[in-house]
Amino acid sequence: MDTITQITLGAAVGEAALGKKMGNKAPLWGAFLGIVPDLDVLVTPFVSEVEALSLHRGLTHSLLFCALAAPVIGLLLNRWYSDKRVGPYRWSWMVFGVLITHVGIDLCTTYGTQILQPFSDQLFSFNSIFIIDPFYTLPLMGGIITALFMRRTSSQRRWANYIGIGLSSLYLLAGLAIKTHINTVFEQNFEQQNIKPTQYMTTPTPFNIALWSGYAVEGDTLYAGLYSIFDEDRRIQFQSVPQNKQLLTPFRGQLPVERLLWFAQGYFTVEKKNGNLLVHDIRFGRSDLWLKEQPAPFVWNYKLQFEPGMQKTTGFRRFEPGFSTRTKLWGPFLDRVLGEE
Repeated sequence: MDTITQITLGAAVGEAALGKKMGNKAPLWGAFLGIVPDLDVLVTPFVSEVEALSLHRGLTHSLLFCALAAPVIGLLLNRWYSDKRVGPYRWSWMVFGVLITHVGIDLCTTYGTQILQPFSDQLFSFNSIFIIDPFYTLPLMGGIITALFMRRTSSQRRWANYIGIGLSSLYLLAGLAIKTHINTVFEQNFEQQNIKPTQYMTTPTPFNIALWSGYAVEGDTLYAGLYSIFDEDRRIQFQSVPQNKQLLTPFRGQLPVERLLWFAQGYFTVEKKNGNLLVHDIRFGRSDLWLKEQPAPFVWNYKLQFEPGMQKTTGFRRFEPGFSTRTKLWGPFLDRVLGEE
């Protein structure tokens, strides 16, 4: 999730764990610890993009890191505030709660989280919430901001924070429940339209859990479609995208290519353009939010880099499309969320 959400979630967890004992120091430490797992991005300037891709949401997002870091940080905080007599056990549980909820909310997004590092680099993702969703973040923010202006011993302070956590948690659960319905609708459409995918996924479109994108891979073709829970017609109009996997065949086994395929988890397309070989990760959608039938730039893109002679890849560079016309899409996008074609 975005940094603001992680800070807010960490603050809310810190307040719930130790707000009564520590006052505003608890949510402030929670807010700081809420971004600790994402500090893996600090190594980005010192490594290649190939290495950075596997490091982000890697070891610092693992269950092992949460389990080991919590008692260490808890002991340090207990020493710092020894006069408060909180105890290392309670500090450690507060730290663990902040770290594990950070990992948990990241798991709900599409990016992929390596929770089993260093034993496995398998990516896990529930694909049930967009990386920025104000309907999740704002209740949390409202609850914790209200709590900060109340006395630490006040029961109303605790309830303000609990209500914020409760509302955001209900929204998260609603996303998971809606996803089961969305999957059923997509599966019905695959059968009705004679699409036999070897794999498929569904994920919410930006800032909501009503309108979902679905991607299905069949052979060398990827099908993309939209469905809103407010649609009266359950028939999904799919757009087909050729994956062009054969363009990568000469470079299979080379680290940059294998790393990209590992990250995309099968949802990609390859394009040869102006002498460059481009890999587009389709999970993150297109710049037109799939609202148009005409081709549009993909959001998440990589350009492969080669040694002279174009026989061996040396790395890749990520690039983004321009969004100069994207503001024009928000009106049609809102209509589509509400079920209007």
